Amino acid sequence: MSSPNWVFSSVREALYGRQVPRLKTTRDSAIVSIPSPGQVRLISSGLTPLVKVGETVEGGKLIARSPVSERFQRRVHASLTGIITAIHDDYILIEGELPERPPLTHGVPEWIAPEAIRDTAREAGLIGMGGGMFPTYVKLSHPAPIEVVLINGCESEPYLTCDHRVLTEHRDQANCGTELAMRAVGAKQGMVVDREINYPGGYERLLIRDTLGKVVPKRGLPRDAGVLVMNVQSALALHEAVCLGRPLIDRVVTVDGDAVGRPGNYRVPIGTELSTLQEVCEIDPAKTATLLTGGPMMGTAAEASDTVTGGTGAVIALTKEELSEHEAQPCIRCGQCMEVCPYDLPVAHLVANPHKVVLDCIECGACQFTCPARIPLIDELRKAKKVVTAWD
Repeated sequence: MSSPNWVFSSVREALYGRQVPRLKTTRDSAIVSIPSPGQVRLISSGLTPLVKVGETVEGGKLIARSPVSERFQRRVHASLTGIITAIHDDYILIEGELPERPPLTHGVPEWIAPEAIRDTAREAGLIGMGGGMFPTYVKLSHPAPIEVVLINGCESEPYLTCDHRVLTEHRDQANCGTELAMRAVGAKQGMVVDREINYPGGYERLLIRDTLGKVVPKRGLPRDAGVLVMNVQSALALHEAVCLGRPLIDRVVTVDGDAVGRPGNYRVPIGTELSTLQEVCEIDPAKTATLLTGGPMMGTAAEASDTVTGGTGAVIALTKEELSEHEAQPCIRCGQCMEVCPYDLPVAHLVANPHKVVLDCIECGACQFTCPARIPLIDELRKAKKVVTAWD
């Protein structure tokens, strides 16, 4: 990127959600493995179970897979060593203990072929761990030419620091995963982007534009700009699958919020119920006004019975004091919603007068956060999208 473009992108980044606080209080909290949860509930909806109730399984064993006829193949592996206690249409229960983690290594095997990398990613059940959970092998298999593999470690959402800790503690392994992804798609360049950036600058389209100066076409995908974007933990998981033969059975999760007694970054087996994290991290239910999986801007309201998935980057327990409960007021036409929009959309105008340009909205919530009238702009923009979509 030329110097003028870099200066311009830096100014643009400074405008993104500039009133959205970073709240990175767990940035220096080293990764800690939680004690064995005793039981995990692994989501298996639409998959064929490969085990039976009462069967003993080792951690990492394949226990469910997609039917061969499915277009996108998924795999689920046991995240505990123990016994299958129940099999239902949409989940499998395992009672047991944490399996041992293999020793940390790094270095791309010189002999590994691109096809073998893609096959390993499929059989290891690797998915996008930034929240999208799209199968990694599909990303690595698309025929479109890829010039750059971009590893996204920006974590622009408030609170989240799990990817930062992975890069701090396992940088060599993440770099190895980056090289494996490059080899799989034939890319000549790979970059790990881990600089601090204002929200929502970590969104992949914005990251591509501000890091590489490339523009993803409207309604297009990063591959249309010759770029493959992967999350930091997806890169680490690719290394572990190819170099260590370890499928996706756990991930690092940030646990934070004022209702949390022991905030930090925890390695958690896939399928662990949030109630377990409530106990381990001393989350006070009496203080918790809202429990979220993911960041506070684009996360999802959760219950204690929900489970950690491969895409769960954070569990946030917010108190009443951390939430805004102001009633919405009439729009004062201040223009702040447009100023913070990463795509310069005339938000207030689109709410009142839907136009097809509203489809460019990524629903990041920066406009709603900065709105002094406390208007629920995301809900209004979604309504506008439905109106525009109905025109077709």
